[in-house]
Formats: sequence, C-alpha cells, structure tokens
Amino acid sequence: MRLRHLEKGDGFFHALLFRFISMVSGMRLPDAARIVMYHEDFYGKPMAAWTQAAMRGESGWSVGERELFAAMTAKWNSCTFCIRAHSAIASLVLDKTLVEAALEDFRQAKLPPRLQTILVFLEIFAKTPDELTAEHALAVLHSGITRQELEDAMAVVTLFSITVRLADTFNFAIPGDSDFSRAAPRMLSQGYVFGKSKINGHPDHRALAEVLCKRVLEGPGITDIVLRQAIAKRATGGPSTGEATYDDLALQIGHAAYKVTDEQVKKVVEKTGNEKAAFELIVAAAVGAGFYHWHKGLGIMEEATGAE
Repeated sequence: MRLRHLEKGDGFFHALLFRFISMVSGMRLPDAARIVMYHEDFYGKPMAAWTQAAMRGESGWSVGERELFAAMTAKWNSCTFCIRAHSAIASLVLDKTLVEAALEDFRQAKLPPRLQTILVFLEIFAKTPDELTAEHALAVLHSGITRQELEDAMAVVTLFSITVRLADTFNFAIPGDSDFSRAAPRMLSQGYVFGKSKINGHPDHRALAEVLCKRVLEGPGITDIVLRQAIAKRATGGPSTGEATYDDLALQIGHAAYKVTDEQVKKVVEKTGNEKAAFELIVAAAVGAGFYHWHKGLGIMEEATGAE
C-alpha cells in the first residue's frame, strides 16, 4: 500500500476495526476492503452500493459469470490482485477449469455461446472503447442477449475498470493462495458490503453510477472540485490540468495503472501536502477513466437499439 493512512485506516476507530477483522478472519484485511473504508463518504459508500447491486443483485447473468467478468476486466488491465481475487470467487460457482480456460484465452475456451459472445464485446469495451460500434452491440443483441443483460455486463466492467486502477495505483498487497481461498467463500455469500444487504428488483445502474460520479467529481472534499474534474478528464487523454505532477499520474492511471510507480504517487502527496487529498485526486482519475468506458458503451447501445 503506497499511502500509510490508507493502510492503517481513517482514524483510531478504523485502525482498531482493521485489526479486529484481521484477527477474527485469521488473515490480514485485504486492501480492497481497506480502500472502501477509508474516506468512505467520498468514495467507499457509493462505490460499494453500486458494486453490491451489480454483482449480487438481480441479473440474467449468474453471480459466477459476473465474477468472471470482473476477473477478465482485471486481466485486460493487468491487475494481479483482482485477477486472483475474482477468479477464486468465480471458481466457487462455475467450473474451475472453465474459469482458468477463459482467463488463458476465452476465444479458444469451450464456453457457453452467450458467454463467449459477451466476452468478445466486453474485451473491446474494457480495452479500446473508442473502437466500439453499433455493430458490436447489435451482434450481442442478435445473439439473444437482452439489452438489460448487456447493460448489466457493462456495469460490472465499468466498476472493475475503476477498482483495478486503484488496486494497481495503491499497490495492493497480494495475499497467498490460502488467503484468497479463505476469503472467496465470504465474498461469495456476503458480497461487497459489510453485513447482509438485500437488493430488491433489478439494479438501476444509471442512477447508482450517477451517485458515484457526482460524489467523487462534484461532491465536497478537501480538494478543489474543478481540479478533480480536470484530473478525471486528463485520465482519458483530455487537456492538461496545468500541473505536470497531476498530469503524469492521471495519464498513467487512465492508460496503464499497473505501471504506476511509488515516485509518481509520492510526488502527488508532496504536491497536495496531504495523503487524503492525494487519495481524492487518484480516485478522481480512476473514476474518470472508468466512466469514459461506461458512457461510450451506453452511447453505442442506444445507437444500436435505435437502429433496430
């Protein structure tokens, strides 16, 4: 973990809570949990709400398939932590050899046709969204996958496009195989919020997405809203923020977060003078990059359904 406060928790209570959870579970509290509990009103709560709905709410995709989408998103973004975490959960529901084969090369794997079809679309959506066309969406819809199922799948990839960028930027610690195996059943049953959370009906992805985006890019924080928005745009190749330190990290997060260095994060902390401020700007970059994919995908889907 590249930020000391993120590692230890947001205040004395969270520091005690981290230690307690680690003691009860018999393993170090994973960094994926630490990040949503740090400065949680800014990022953790709205992110967890949408993630829980997308991953455990009503959908035409099984929980195992959605966890596979998360693992594939991690692979397409070279995020080791998330590949191992989500493939472990997916393997509890789907055949483990199917999960391994999909991660190795989903085009050569013997997958159900609809799973193969959606992964072709999702790979472009995750890696090169500017190359998506209405024809790609129509190919999915004409295969029997519904519009809602397409949106569900895009929601998963969008969420984990954000998560993997943060995992790599903050340099999440990689647990051992036994810890991933121990954590997977809990994640399968509990999901992405602490305690039981029942979701009634189908998630409203667009409303949940708007809450997250507005909170991070327009809501109160210790950093300037205009700067957060500029960094979010810079992460997608937009104009300079006017500060090379911010530009450098934002572009790296947007295009290849797995290449982020300690020095890049350190410079942003020094520039802001505060770890929490650096956290806000890093999250803004990751959210900006993730939502670029989301809006591209929605636009293509609307174009495709309007052409039918």
